[in-house]
Amino acid sequence: MEIPLTGTVVIAGAGPVGLFLASELRLAGVEAVVLERSPKANEHTVGGTLHARTADLFDQRGIMDTLRAGNPPLWPRLHFASYWLDLAPHMEDEYSLLLPQQYTEEMLEAHATELGADIRRGHTCVSLTQDADGVTVGVRADSGDYELRGAYLVGCDGGDSTVRELAAFPVQESGPRWYGLLADVESIEGDWHPGNYPGGQFAVIRSPHEGGPSRIMTLEFNETTQPPPADQPVSVEEVIASTERITGRTPVVGEVQWLHRYTNTTREAENYRQGRVFVAGDAAHLHVAFAGHGLSTGLHDAANLGWKLAAVLDGRAPDSLLDTYDEERRPVGHRACVFTQSQMALLTQGQQLDILRQLFTDLVKLPEVNHHLITTVTDVRYALDGAEKEDTHPLLGRPVPNQLVKDADGQATAVAEALRAGRGVLIDLTDGAAALPDTSGRRGHLDSVSRGPADAVDATALLVRPDGFVAWAATADTGNDGLEPALRRWFGDTA
Repeated sequence: MEIPLTGTVVIAGAGPVGLFLASELRLAGVEAVVLERSPKANEHTVGGTLHARTADLFDQRGIMDTLRAGNPPLWPRLHFASYWLDLAPHMEDEYSLLLPQQYTEEMLEAHATELGADIRRGHTCVSLTQDADGVTVGVRADSGDYELRGAYLVGCDGGDSTVRELAAFPVQESGPRWYGLLADVESIEGDWHPGNYPGGQFAVIRSPHEGGPSRIMTLEFNETTQPPPADQPVSVEEVIASTERITGRTPVVGEVQWLHRYTNTTREAENYRQGRVFVAGDAAHLHVAFAGHGLSTGLHDAANLGWKLAAVLDGRAPDSLLDTYDEERRPVGHRACVFTQSQMALLTQGQQLDILRQLFTDLVKLPEVNHHLITTVTDVRYALDGAEKEDTHPLLGRPVPNQLVKDADGQATAVAEALRAGRGVLIDLTDGAAALPDTSGRRGHLDSVSRGPADAVDATALLVRPDGFVAWAATADTGNDGLEPALRRWFGDTA
């Protein structure tokens, strides 16, 4: 029997989302225990891109430089279904980095461990009960089963989430089933054209390193091809058969180094909170992996939830603050699911869809359509205090502008220093002329920074939450109107 840890947040899943959430909690001084069923860290890459919004988030926490040290190349292309979108006008804000996910996970685990998170590999959540004061989690491990008591439990345990099932989260399942395979092989003979085929999607990615493996990627989404049972190991014969169905060709491959199967349907939790239990990442919104959007959306789930849990546990905020996690993040997760489902629809074969694709070929050439498709998932704005109204400040509910986080030389600013510590920040953009209120009563979770005006930031002051989103914005015309209510809502009353 584990000794109760009443102020602890228990996290199921040590993927990127669970590890980042653990780091966010530790930044705020909250104990975090991470339960991961796998006995060792992932040694192979499933995903291979890191989106700009993720890089921005990591920059705000001061951990992106570790990943940049390897000089990951920029990926200058983005596809929507079978259409390549023009990123050139948007590369400053909408790029992707070619970065194997295993490196991201290694960095996040090292970061969480350094901050003091308790990561328990080979420990699986098998049961849970919750009451008014906390959650009791049943854990299975080789060293023996035990129970763990925490204030909250967060399921970051993937598309087939055990936590989501045990807590009886209602789930909407929709769209065609996808069936994908990844194979790292010593070699593959011949030239292979990556793209869309009558039977699905296929690609071969050659290693940029001499002697490195080539990756075969297949993706089928139809109702006629049924994947093998989940407990059946992946074989090279399965990869060859899938390639044949998609391309009509039989690949000749060298020694196989790694195989992976992924199959599911789009799943959305109808709510992200059930009492003291939450879901995040794929456990909350599972969709087929396109363009790194799933990773980016999940990591921002963690950034949104972590500081709110800490504020409630510290007594600085009411329990209702946790409801804003669902209110803010569920629309984002839904949009990501719709975005990927619409791509699968366009990739489906059929005469009627061929006609639609002819029209779409012309539409994507329009700059407005191109920009919309590039930013549909990543251009997030929370509906904070009427942010959806036309007369509100355009930055309200949006991420803090990057030029306030880094200076012209790429160096971290005082705003970045506050965010790196997991604190919010009240930014005076008038060098003191704005006469903002004293924030010393909220010291420890809110900093004040005074500086001059910033290019392209039409504001005299901004209140930024710990997750980097603007919670209040002022201009010379509005003054400090609305600041005190925003401070109380997001940072509690003064001490």
